[in-house]
Amino acid sequence: MDLIQHSPTVIVCTRPRYRNKEEFRSARFKDSPIVLFGFPGLENDKESPPSDNTHPLVWCRNEENKDKEFPCNFCERQLDSTTGYYLCEEFDKRISKNNTVGFHKECIKPMTNNPYHPKHPLQVLVFATVVPNKVCYCCYTYKTHFYYCFICNFSICRDCARKPLLLTIDHKKRHEHTLYYIPREASMTCDVCALHDRRYFIYVCHQCDYVVHKKCIYSPYVIKISRHEHRLSFTSSFLSGEWFCGICRKKINQNYGGYSCVKGCYYVAHSQCAIHKDVWDGKELEGEPEEIFESIMPFEEISDGIIKHFSHKHHMRLLKEVEKTNKINKHCQACAFRIYEGDIYNCLECDFVLHKVCAYLPVKKQHVLHPHPLFLQEENLQTTFGCSACFRVCNNFRYVCQMANCLFTLDVNCAAVSVPLNHQCHPHLLFLPSQPGSERICSICKKTEKIRLECGECDFVFCFRCAILPMKFKYQHDEHPLIFSYEEDSNGQHWCDVCEKEILPKNGIYTCSDCDIQLHIECLHGNNMYLLPCKSVILNEGKYDILCNDLPTRYTCKRCHKRCEDKTVYKRSDDVIYCSMYCIVCEKYGIKN
Repeated sequence: MDLIQHSPTVIVCTRPRYRNKEEFRSARFKDSPIVLFGFPGLENDKESPPSDNTHPLVWCRNEENKDKEFPCNFCERQLDSTTGYYLCEEFDKRISKNNTVGFHKECIKPMTNNPYHPKHPLQVLVFATVVPNKVCYCCYTYKTHFYYCFICNFSICRDCARKPLLLTIDHKKRHEHTLYYIPREASMTCDVCALHDRRYFIYVCHQCDYVVHKKCIYSPYVIKISRHEHRLSFTSSFLSGEWFCGICRKKINQNYGGYSCVKGCYYVAHSQCAIHKDVWDGKELEGEPEEIFESIMPFEEISDGIIKHFSHKHHMRLLKEVEKTNKINKHCQACAFRIYEGDIYNCLECDFVLHKVCAYLPVKKQHVLHPHPLFLQEENLQTTFGCSACFRVCNNFRYVCQMANCLFTLDVNCAAVSVPLNHQCHPHLLFLPSQPGSERICSICKKTEKIRLECGECDFVFCFRCAILPMKFKYQHDEHPLIFSYEEDSNGQHWCDVCEKEILPKNGIYTCSDCDIQLHIECLHGNNMYLLPCKSVILNEGKYDILCNDLPTRYTCKRCHKRCEDKTVYKRSDDVIYCSMYCIVCEKYGIKN
């Protein structure tokens, strides 16, 4: 233990090997300055102390390392070999092969009697990168440089430690009396957010029973979230009765703060749920005039059954109950699906066609996935886009956000999803995630998704990619429409009539019970079901025509030299065929694989 008593030490952050915190402090700290280095993946538990792997810091002065110029790893000021500094030689290779790790003597000195945490000295804690487990109690953000208490896990970042002390706060809008900081670690319920999270600074009123986190003092008063059509305003308590959060769907304690609809709807939300980054855009709207949401018709009615749609230059005529054989080779320009039944609007001069329901899509729309209004846009610039919900590549109609620097885009099929969703393949209502930002596996495609729908009564999960699959679809080799179905528990073996491979009902299938036909989703729709054929797109500075791959003889891809199996192919201006966008990119950049 002489080494620890007489020289600074670096401790690698790995798994704990001590029975308790007092034993760890007694064995490791004593009165010596400590620097702890953390590495991503080594510290998984925010409550874990470091282990017993120690490395000495070497004192450098005068001629030693005089040719090296580098900053202090904590304060980032230049180190001076004439005054001396501590150098960690053994850590150079672990942090970086090129960088040298050094510290001013004063920078690694423990901080004692800090008013924010006077009970224990604070040691220096440095992470190579931002670690999700370590958050500053003062500014509640993730940082890399901390002063840290290894006994009670208190942490304050280097930047907040340099700022003037904030032991009292006067914020009359939040509370009429002066609020005082409590240095003692305590678990008290915040009157604003209704949580007793001890990782944040706590302020109390000595005149009344009021407790609040520092971060909650400055919470917004009027906000607009994606989950509700109206604005929400903060309320310090709710009327008596049972209230449930519209976001997490859990019960709200009426004695604490939260948000409620300004229009008088029975929509309420927990404070922390309402200001989560996935549902709130971060803007305080108090004092801002409310935007009037006007319903704008997407077309002008010329005469009975004749319209002029904003997306097309010609007049369109309403055709009712289209015969299945008449328009089978046409696609709706809005949703990209084939026309085979129902009412449509057909152009009087060209092949442009829209489902009647698609022709009535509103120009302006509010959607539960985004807090800003969305505007309908025709994709006519020979480009493709990626939907922000299902992540498919599309070239049909879309809804876009027109706010500056906002790239949110929805395919019209995803934009048509309402919440709660009553889907035919599941007996219960489906909601957006109760924990925004979390990830779960879709019950159909088995992919991990953040943007999804969840059942409120069971473990069923629906990603938007699967939720917008058409329940009924026309297959060219069957006189009946195929029906989408999902069976979680299915016995026996089933085989796809297209690829002749095994098909699992628990992954979703299309079937015709009359003809005993079963198809994989991909075998029916292809990989790019929202790419409209007979349109041109610009890919990698080249123009390509999208063609239906439905000829008796399949096309052959120029790049991979295989028969094109997907529903669409891409034809270059010199009549060269590619089976996918991937092959186009590989061909352009010379990728062999």
